[in-house]
Amino acid sequence: MAHQTETGERGSGRPGRGPAIAVLATAPRPGLVLTGCCPPLRAAEAAGLQTAWLKQIAQELPGVAVHLCGRPADALPMLAYFAGPGVELREWQSEHRGPMRREVLVRAAAELCAAGHAPVLVRTADTPDVASATLLACLEAARHGDCVLGRDQRGAPWLLAAADAAALARAASRPGPWARSVHDATDLGLLWHERLGAEAAPPLLPVPDLQAALRFHEVVFGTELVATDGHQATIAGPRFRLRLAAQGPQFVPNGLLLPCDDAAAVAAELADRGAIAAGDELAPRIGGGRAVTATDGCGNRLTFVDGGFVG
Repeated sequence: MAHQTETGERGSGRPGRGPAIAVLATAPRPGLVLTGCCPPLRAAEAAGLQTAWLKQIAQELPGVAVHLCGRPADALPMLAYFAGPGVELREWQSEHRGPMRREVLVRAAAELCAAGHAPVLVRTADTPDVASATLLACLEAARHGDCVLGRDQRGAPWLLAAADAAALARAASRPGPWARSVHDATDLGLLWHERLGAEAAPPLLPVPDLQAALRFHEVVFGTELVATDGHQATIAGPRFRLRLAAQGPQFVPNGLLLPCDDAAAVAAELADRGAIAAGDELAPRIGGGRAVTATDGCGNRLTFVDGGFVG
C-alpha cells in the first residue's frame, strides 16, 4: 500500500479518523490472478472469478473506512470499478507473491495507523468467504487491546487487526478466524466443497504418500479405512470422514476446517500425540467457540472448531 490515488474527506490525514479496513488485492487481469488455478480454469475464467470476489469483498461497512489497496499501479483504473461509494482506492506497492507473510500485513496496517486510523484491520482478497460480521468482530477485539492474527488453511496469515502501531509491534496475542485462501486448484475445489456444506461428499485432502497418511490418521485420529480406489482412500473416525488423495512429487500441504462438539476434548486427545504445533493450541475464536489445529505427518492442517461452523 502506498500513496493515495483518489482523495476525499478521509484523505486529509487528520488524526482520530476511526477504524479502517484495508483489502490487499491484485487486479483481475487474465494471466495475473489465480494462476495456480489454471488449469482447470482458463486465464479469462480465473480473472472473472477474481472479479466476482472483489465485487463481494470491496464493500462499504458502516462506521469503518474501507480501502481497496491494489496492484500493479497501471491497473488501478481497472480496480477503480470496485472502489464504489465509501471505498477508497490506494496503490499497493509489493512484489509479494504466494502465501501471505505477516510482515506484509503489518506494513499495510502501519500505514493505516500513520494516517490516524484506529483500530485497523488488513485482509487479503484471495479469502473470499469471510462475513462482514467476522471482520467487525476482529476490529472490536483489536479495539480492546488484542492483536489479532487470522491464519488460513496452510497456516499463512490472511488477516491482521490491531489497536495501534504499538500493538502491531507485538506478536499476535489472540488467534483470529480461520479462512480459506485460494492459490491452486485444490483450494478452489475445497472452497466449493465448503460452500456446499453438509450436502457435499467427504472433502478430498492431498497427501504425498497414501499408505503413510493412512497410518498416521489411524494412530493419531483413530480413523479406519472405509474404501480405496487407486490413489485415493476414504477414511472415517470419531471426529471426521474424508478422502485422501496421493499427489506424489506435486504435493502441496493444505488444510480443512472441521466442526466438532468439543474442541477442548479434541485438544486433550491429541495432547500426547505430537500433532499440535506451538501456536495451534486450543484457543477461543473471534465471535465465539474454540478451535485447535492438528498438523498431520505431511503438513496438512486440520482445524477443529466448536460453537458453530463459522470462520
